Amino acid sequence: MSAQPIDPTEDLLDPERILRELPEDERGFFLSQYREAAEQAREPSGWKQLRRVLRLWRYHAEAMKEPGYFEAREAARNGTGGGMLLEDYLRMRRGA
Repeated sequence: MSAQPIDPTEDLLDPERILRELPEDERGFFLSQYREAAEQAREPSGWKQLRRVLRLWRYHAEAMKEPGYFEAREAARNGTGGGMLLEDYLRMRRGA
């Protein structure tokens, strides 16, 4: 299920909205990436990068709202998530 804005005219890539939705410890990193991309967007060639940064942070802010996100992130960082190697998954899917 994806979150839908209450107001369909609301800009999901609004940096202030993204900043509000991020946990406090993520905001500094967002702001540094945003400021760098915004500076580069002074030139037309930098516009796509600014939108890319905003989209990535928008997705990140949404993902962090999901139950279990932080636990899954820690498990992935520590290698304790019980996952499987890509090669093993592909071998399993091929029936080998």
